[in-house]
Amino acid sequence: MRDEVVPGDLEIYVGNFRGSSYGLWWDGTGLVYESFLDGYKAREQTVLMPSIASWKRFWRTLEAINVWEWEGRYEAATRYEPRSEIRDGTHWSLTVAHGGRRVESSGDSAGPDARDIDESRSFLALAEAVSRLVGDRPFA
Repeated sequence: MRDEVVPGDLEIYVGNFRGSSYGLWWDGTGLVYESFLDGYKAREQTVLMPSIASWKRFWRTLEAINVWEWEGRYEAATRYEPRSEIRDGTHWSLTVAHGGRRVESSGDSAGPDARDIDESRSFLALAEAVSRLVGDRPFA
């Protein structure tokens, strides 16, 4: 039963230099969760093994947000500040393979259904699903 719920591939990252950042990947035997403080300092890493029920809930959420149809890249809205200003937005990336399907997607301050990551319901649902999968640890 466990073989039916674990991913073929799973890597998800979110964060920025001036805030917290998080990573998650499947290493073939468990989920590796890591977190960083601003500036990518104070890295903490732990290996987790979610329950079958947790995996099933995670996959249902990915179905609900239609992750398999996400585009390869999402960009932020038009810049209004001068080009000389450094935009330090939130970067995220996602690679998931499960049940014969695969998606690779990423974005800079934008998500699948909004040009502003904070308004992307699908991305926020993904981050919440990941948080639940890793025992309610932060992930966004």
